[in-house]
Amino acid sequence: MGIKSDIYRSALRDYDAIKSASEAVRREMKNKVYSANPRLEEIDREMNGAGVAAAKKIIKNPKDKDKIKFELNEKLYELQTEKDMIYSELGITEEYFDSAYKCPKCKDTGMVDGEECQCFRQYLIQKAYGRSLLNELSADESFDTFNLDYYSKTEKDRHGISPYENMRLIYSICFRFAEKFGNEYKNLLIMGKTGLGKTFLCNSISRRVLDRGYTVIYISSGRLFKTLQDEQFNRMEEEEYSSFYDDILNVDLLVIDDLGTEFATSLVSSQIFNIINERMVNSRSTIISTNLTPDRIKEQYSDRVLSRLTDEFEFLTLTGDDIRIKKRFMS
Repeated sequence: MGIKSDIYRSALRDYDAIKSASEAVRREMKNKVYSANPRLEEIDREMNGAGVAAAKKIIKNPKDKDKIKFELNEKLYELQTEKDMIYSELGITEEYFDSAYKCPKCKDTGMVDGEECQCFRQYLIQKAYGRSLLNELSADESFDTFNLDYYSKTEKDRHGISPYENMRLIYSICFRFAEKFGNEYKNLLIMGKTGLGKTFLCNSISRRVLDRGYTVIYISSGRLFKTLQDEQFNRMEEEEYSSFYDDILNVDLLVIDDLGTEFATSLVSSQIFNIINERMVNSRSTIISTNLTPDRIKEQYSDRVLSRLTDEFEFLTLTGDDIRIKKRFMS
């Protein structure tokens, strides 16, 4: 990910502080449990002592290395079994102490098996571009809080499908997208008039994908193309632009909100095609929300943009009336 070097160094310092704070909390948790159960601390000392003693024996009698290692493993197994029994009686496991970390996967180091942890990559994105790229994800906009009751069951479209039935299907597709993200490559184009829930769905997906440990950039179409055009007209440093464009192409999930609200130019048409195409080549999922119909997308951008969307995206069209009005009366 092409984050500028000064931001990267700053993020590393932040993670050092985060890890130090987490380790302090972990020590406090452990001291509390060990104070009430002194035998646990004794076992830790015996396990450490056994390892040191075995190492000294091997140095002194290298020919007996296998026997010494076997005896050490037996001793450690015996002590670990006793330790697990004590934890079981307390109703916890040894992993209980890892809850002190913000990210149990990397234990707040930012690294897993020599690679950057996804939590660190997302932190870099937020640090580089601010929370606006995550659209200030609202805590009350998630799959758990999505309410189908705002959609009519009585109105029917020309296929005999109500907005309720349509949204129930779209909800299940979006939910599956978020749950299967990382295992299935898929792209979504969410269409519909203003106030039908496009942003709510995008937020719900983004929140779930973030919670599952993947990186997300959620950006309005206007801001995306303004930033790209700033570089075109030399209003942005080359390093900053390269960093931004690299992240747009390589983030795990890119969500472009309100396609069609930006100032339309041939350059925008070319840029949206290139972004979609590059991410497709690298199997990086993209979600686009728009008020435009397919015909309007073709008119505003180009045949090839619509063709690429048709080939690579699942089209989800929301129907019904503006639910924001219903929310006011139902809340």
